[in-house]
Amino acid sequence: MEEFIGWEVELKDGTIMREYQTEWRLVPKKDIVRLSLYHYNGRRWDLTGKASYGVKTRGSMVPGIKESFRIERRTIFYYEGATKVCYHVDEMTGKFNIEVIDTNG
Repeated sequence: MEEFIGWEVELKDGTIMREYQTEWRLVPKKDIVRLSLYHYNGRRWDLTGKASYGVKTRGSMVPGIKESFRIERRTIFYYEGATKVCYHVDEMTGKFNIEVIDTNG
């Protein structure tokens, strides 16, 4: 398999969609069976069996210099009721952490 950085989705029909090929808003969320986050050195984190998935990136740039844009952190997440569980990967260090957020307050 080719090495890349970013999210990958597997749909019920076996279709694979990747971050560099499509926008998240175009992914049919109800058909997701696996959401994965890939990072350098072949590391991969998978989410499966969840009802609601999402992705998020945090980036930065020097004001006025669009070529300076870089992604600092990628996140994949899912909801368990009112709890949001986030898998974060820092793009510079490769450090992984899990964050659990109570969306009720």
